[in-house]
Amino acid sequence: MVALVSAVALAAAAAAPSPPPSFFNCSSQPASAYTPVVLKNSKGMEVHVMPYGATLTNLIVPDKAGTKRDVVLGWDDRINYCEYPNGVGAEHTYFGATIGRIANRIAGGTFKVGGKTYTTPLNDHGVATLHGGWVGYDRRVWRILHQSSSSVEWTYTSPDGESGFPGTLVINVTHSLTEENEWVLSYSASTDAPTIVAMTNHAYFNLNANVDGTTTVLEHELKMPTATSLQDVSGAPDYHLLPTGKVNHIAVGSPWDFSQTKQVGKDIDKGDVTAKGGYDNAWLFSDWKKGMPSRPVVTLSSPLTGIQLEMSTDQPSVQIYTGNFLNGTDTNMTAGSARIARKASQGKGFYHYRGAITLEAQQYIDAANHPNFPSIELLPGQRYEQKTSYKFSTTK
Repeated sequence: MVALVSAVALAAAAAAPSPPPSFFNCSSQPASAYTPVVLKNSKGMEVHVMPYGATLTNLIVPDKAGTKRDVVLGWDDRINYCEYPNGVGAEHTYFGATIGRIANRIAGGTFKVGGKTYTTPLNDHGVATLHGGWVGYDRRVWRILHQSSSSVEWTYTSPDGESGFPGTLVINVTHSLTEENEWVLSYSASTDAPTIVAMTNHAYFNLNANVDGTTTVLEHELKMPTATSLQDVSGAPDYHLLPTGKVNHIAVGSPWDFSQTKQVGKDIDKGDVTAKGGYDNAWLFSDWKKGMPSRPVVTLSSPLTGIQLEMSTDQPSVQIYTGNFLNGTDTNMTAGSARIARKASQGKGFYHYRGAITLEAQQYIDAANHPNFPSIELLPGQRYEQKTSYKFSTTK
């Protein structure tokens, strides 16, 4: 998915980038916005998070040989999390960022709360609001509320009317690191007026960490036993990926069936989110019930490094995107296809096509516009709560 029509973000189709509103300027952000907080445990794992976007910049985990590997995509020069460095418009990657007020798409940039219609920016191909609009929570500087060696709690107050959303929303997001090598995300928010809330984190995982020049995640092994249905979205010829309101059962053996362990690349060309296939879909968990605790839903592993990730969440869905618009082989540096250099921690070279996979815990896409989907409304006196974690281990 993509908010600024980037070659590297989550998107429905490649398009020339468009700039955010004139009032937003990356150069005006305080230098402290890019200074990371580093969490460490005794097992050698590290979580690096910075105030800008409450963004995960590095996730260091030991591989099967005990070598520390950085398993998320990102930038070495952190100001690039704000603005693309090569002068190509204002492309924006969302690498590791906190996403809100609404993750994913709002079709038409309109929704109703309490019978009143609200309008949000059409920053996705002019047909939808994506990830909160031009200046979502990923482009805000968050303040540290509490900090320890193993956790940091960020807070941000989103005023009434910001990006068109009603109600002043006070949000806290805590990043924690346990001794069990678990990166834990805890969200909490309250409002002074009826509104809608549905947040996520936008980390791009590559459990190979580009070891031995591996540039894709196609050989990663993925399993989601309870992901038995898929949100139906619009496809060809525009690939805007707008929800139709339907939920499709996943047939055993179909390209979207990961009920048993399967390589990410096995059926990827049969996907229908671009003309070349790929995944950019919302899988729905059959065991989900509103208010249920977090439970394991996804297992992802790299046979090369032996690094395994187990995702747990209390959310009903996971959005999986497979780097359909990363293009490390494009030397033209043209708008919409410029290359992004890998972090030094991941060796020389560029991030490649299908070189990452996201696991975005979320509510149903465009839930505010589909009464048959679980409600994402938040009222005064209520609290929005979400918990998602990624636990790392190694396999032989």
